[in-house]
Amino acid sequence: MTLISIITPVLNEEGTVRLFFDRLASLDGDFEVIVVDGGSSDTTPSLLNECIRGFPALVTILSTSPGRSIQMNAGAAVARGEILLFLHVDCVIPSDSLRVIEEACTLPGVVGGAFLQSFVESDRPEEVRRQVVNWLARRLQTFFGDFGIFVDQRIFVQSGRFSPIPYCEDIEFCRAVRSYGRLVQIDRVICSSPRRFERVGRSKLAAVYLLALGLNLLKIRSPFLKRLIVD
Repeated sequence: MTLISIITPVLNEEGTVRLFFDRLASLDGDFEVIVVDGGSSDTTPSLLNECIRGFPALVTILSTSPGRSIQMNAGAAVARGEILLFLHVDCVIPSDSLRVIEEACTLPGVVGGAFLQSFVESDRPEEVRRQVVNWLARRLQTFFGDFGIFVDQRIFVQSGRFSPIPYCEDIEFCRAVRSYGRLVQIDRVICSSPRRFERVGRSKLAAVYLLALGLNLLKIRSPFLKRLIVD
């Protein structure tokens, strides 16, 4: 089986890292975990050291300056896997996900992709929104980071890695990778924490994302929007 490198940026995630590793331990397949801490000021570093004891796969812990692009690029630089999976610490994936990712990457012309996105707690309006967002992501071959983006390691390097921008680095990355092949959405659901919706409000955050995407096309990236979008 192909080795898959799971790369996770963290910053002050003391409330999530233990559960994150508990869930990763149930994954089937050959994988390593690379956690990149962007300078946590809480107990995240000590908790990480506790979590890796007895963990059933190789775990590498790095420290960098804060910034999701910086952290993910640093993790990818030391990854040993042929496939890179960028997984947020508050996201949950099914136990057979790595096998499905590997199978997807063997399809002709496919260089990467992502999961079907959902939230841990979901109501009927949210389900409709989820279906629309997944349809658009699939058609546009463009995914946000909480979709669980995976990519062939060689293509990651050739495409220029993640751009060092405050947000929308995932959108720009997908745009660059599409030059090398197709991005697909696998038939597995990734469950994301609704914490941003709870903090900002669903309607407001949806509007913020649309505004951010529009401004990103003009290469305008507002510090105010960053505070709302980035955890």
